[in-house]
Amino acid sequence: MSLKERVSNFHWRWAKRRFGIWGVRDYYTLLEQMAKEGAEITFGYFLMTAAAGLLATAGLLLDSPAAIIGAMCVAPFLGPSRAACIGGLFRNRRIFLGGLFKQLLGLLVVGTALAYMITILLRDSVPGIEVTREVLLRSMPTTRDFVLTVIIAVGAGAAASLALTADPRIVAKPWGQIIDTMIGVEIAISLLPLASVIGIGLAFGRLDISRNAFWLLVVNVIGLDILGSMLMLALRGVRSRHLALEKAIRQTVEDTVAANLATSQANVTANVVLLSDTVADIRAIVHSGMDSPLPASLAQITTSEVAAKTGCCSRIMVERVPCQTYSTLRPEDDVPRGACWSLEDQ
Repeated sequence: MSLKERVSNFHWRWAKRRFGIWGVRDYYTLLEQMAKEGAEITFGYFLMTAAAGLLATAGLLLDSPAAIIGAMCVAPFLGPSRAACIGGLFRNRRIFLGGLFKQLLGLLVVGTALAYMITILLRDSVPGIEVTREVLLRSMPTTRDFVLTVIIAVGAGAAASLALTADPRIVAKPWGQIIDTMIGVEIAISLLPLASVIGIGLAFGRLDISRNAFWLLVVNVIGLDILGSMLMLALRGVRSRHLALEKAIRQTVEDTVAANLATSQANVTANVVLLSDTVADIRAIVHSGMDSPLPASLAQITTSEVAAKTGCCSRIMVERVPCQTYSTLRPEDDVPRGACWSLEDQ
């Protein structure tokens, strides 16, 4: 047997245990949901980006590091950066391109354009508006400045991924948003001031400033999204096949349970905890009418279907929640799906 065959046939059990993310409920589905939300362009995103760009431009023209830091605290670039990272790792082109587009749209269209307009307005009406040290620091970097700036971008991206993987259970906890806020500031350090410098350079007719800031911004986006975030998630064992397995198990459980119920007026949801590539812990919850008991062998049937369709050994608990439902909504009432509980249309 050749060395290549031995390596390919070797069971990397230790590596999987050490670097994989196991034992967290719906972990990979939650990552995908976070990425989808991060790639979604909203009106609030433009407002927050405009507010951050306004603060950053004023801080750069005032030569005030404190004001620039304040702008970073409100810059909403963690979501699109995370979307590009997770979308690329999950091989979801729509999420990846959506996150990257949203990121660049906020930086160049909102941040740069706003900095340009503000600088033009102030330059013609307020004396003393000129290219400051803070602007030159980001437009004419030395080799040392360039290297350290890229290291900061890579480190910020790695920190964003470590927040999702170092303690995976933090993802679903409310206080995890506090960590996201701090990491969002780190990401803004690498992106927002450079975008504003591009606009300031254009306003002063200094194309050299805008050009240097633009290429430094591009390098930082690559270092942040790919070299930092995506590489760290890959090293931690996040793979697209785990997401596919989690979805396949959930779909199999929901379909099997629904098919074996005596009534169609029921809502079935399943939570999946992957314990390894071949073992899962599952909890199915059935919201049904008050007089709709579950079949005695439902759990056994479901585990057999999971093994047959996904190749996974599993332990499943099926729980029934008796419910009553009644609606006074009219057909023409515009109520978003998910805004209220309903057993109809399930």
